[in-house]
Amino acid sequence: MTKYLKKRGKIPLLVFLIIISFIMFLLFSSFGTVNIKISDTFRILINKYDNSVIKNLIINARMPRVAGSFIIGSILAISGNVLQLIIQNPLADPYLIGLSSGASFGAVLYAALTLIYSFSIPFGMESFAFAFSLFSTFLVILISKRGKKIPVVSLILSGVIVSSLFNSFTTFFTVLYWRNLIHVNVWLMGSTASLDWNDFFILLTVLIVLIIIIFMMSKYLNLLSMGEEMSVYSGINPDSVRLILLLVNILAVSFCVSKAGIIGFVGLVIPHIVRLITGPYSGITTFYNIFVGGIFLMFSDFLSRSLFAPTELPIGVITSFVGAPVFIFILKRSRKND
Repeated sequence: MTKYLKKRGKIPLLVFLIIISFIMFLLFSSFGTVNIKISDTFRILINKYDNSVIKNLIINARMPRVAGSFIIGSILAISGNVLQLIIQNPLADPYLIGLSSGASFGAVLYAALTLIYSFSIPFGMESFAFAFSLFSTFLVILISKRGKKIPVVSLILSGVIVSSLFNSFTTFFTVLYWRNLIHVNVWLMGSTASLDWNDFFILLTVLIVLIIIIFMMSKYLNLLSMGEEMSVYSGINPDSVRLILLLVNILAVSFCVSKAGIIGFVGLVIPHIVRLITGPYSGITTFYNIFVGGIFLMFSDFLSRSLFAPTELPIGVITSFVGAPVFIFILKRSRKND
């Protein structure tokens, strides 16, 4: 199948993914505590539906959640792909390298400070999430780096250590100030239940900026994916390129964590699935990650709110069920290649 796609071209499959994304958006917006026909959901979307109660439910509750899940899945998938290329490690992922744990601590810290001092600043939670995710990521890289390389085992161990440290701080603040541990723990394991249209448009802006910057630096990213020596021989400064791409991706993931908590394994699993289709990095890889990552998280969110309705599972539980076996497979394969 992969060879056939490579011969016939990848654009038709990309169009197919776009169509599937739209169909799934309508499907998952239709099903919930109250189920309605997909045709009615489409009529609501084009403002041709009269029932105001159902219309309000779909437009203001379900659609922003489903659409927001798609955008977050896209950002995490793109970020995971870029991190794996610039760090040159197949296990690099916002969740595994401590980025998400740092961001969640920053978000919880900001929430705790607003309770204590009753202050609020624009994008305060996002700013705190970015600052601490930046710190945690560089700390993991600093600990795991051996010369110019980052060994797989060192990356994993460093990520576990730093994540555990920030998770401990997060738990400390939730116990000390929030008291409502069940709600906090569900959010920390990933929840898109509180997403609204304002969150969607913020995340969409972040995604667009991320895509533009990646395409502007696509040539350099392609060289980085070929190795350190190829980058140097081509006349670029690999460290500067890595720093810019790392900062942009940390910022993007920080927004996702501040809106939906920690959602693991999306950035690890999806890029590997996409590479089975597209092969090594190319410009079209980013588009595939957008739609495959978005579809995956939309589906995971649907399962999280449907399997044990009306009780919701954290979305991170669903993604972990899929991601953990894939993680083990990738780890075993990387050891064989060492």
